Amino acid sequence: MKSYQTIDDIRAAVQSAKQAGKTVGLVPTMGFLHEGHLELIRQSKQDCDATVVSIFVNPTQFNDASDYQNYPVDIKRDLDLLANENVDLVFLPNPQEMYPEDVPELKMSMPSLTANLCGKFRPGHFDGVLLVVSKLFQIVSPSKAYFGLKDYQQYLVIHAMARALNFPVKVLGCETIREEDGLAMSSRNARLSRKARGHAALIPRALNLVQKTLQDRRGRRSVDCAELCEIAWDVVESGTLNRVEYMDIVDPNTLEILETLVPDQEARIATAVFCDGVRLIDNRSIQF
Repeated sequence: MKSYQTIDDIRAAVQSAKQAGKTVGLVPTMGFLHEGHLELIRQSKQDCDATVVSIFVNPTQFNDASDYQNYPVDIKRDLDLLANENVDLVFLPNPQEMYPEDVPELKMSMPSLTANLCGKFRPGHFDGVLLVVSKLFQIVSPSKAYFGLKDYQQYLVIHAMARALNFPVKVLGCETIREEDGLAMSSRNARLSRKARGHAALIPRALNLVQKTLQDRRGRRSVDCAELCEIAWDVVESGTLNRVEYMDIVDPNTLEILETLVPDQEARIATAVFCDGVRLIDNRSIQF
């Protein structure tokens, strides 16, 4: 495994791999890696000849300065995990390398896909995501790039951006990896106290309850989405350390908020929850 800090060096290393006839997969991360990241890496290694993992805590996607400052970082641990996975190349830029003249006066946005869910509550977040991912696509020029579906809205936004800008990269979404109690794996989980960790487990339990409720109501012509969301909301906030930011059922392709579900209709329920001050997101596919 080789690691590089500069754009010129990682470009040269990727170019060398391509000249040797290798296909290149990219797994963009912000570090503090967990099993979810490692599953993305394993998928890339299965699909591609060489895998590049980037570790960069991107300041442009944080709309809360304290969230950026408190984001967990442990590069040595990350590099040990990557070495164990036999990753080929690691890109470790600092903010000055990615934004040498400060953040460029360039705004990228996908208004239709960011009007709801996290986009509604984190102004500028997806602008920063699109900016850094487009830079990584341009720097690495991968054949495939891998993203976890825990960040479902992010996956759709990046997929749409890649198509709109004709990046020659296939953007792939990989299923959410969960802890034994169902909590979606996230780097932010490390900031939870033991008590908060127990309350956070109510999030996946609430989302699963919505699917069970749909199964129990089969035979009806439709179900009310607001009622389903209220059920899930109440379950999550039965944990006194939890505060729901949003709980919505959306179209899985457009992220438009749905009012009702009809038989055989697929949808996605998505939520953001502050658990003892730590913001966690989760979602799952549901079908009536």
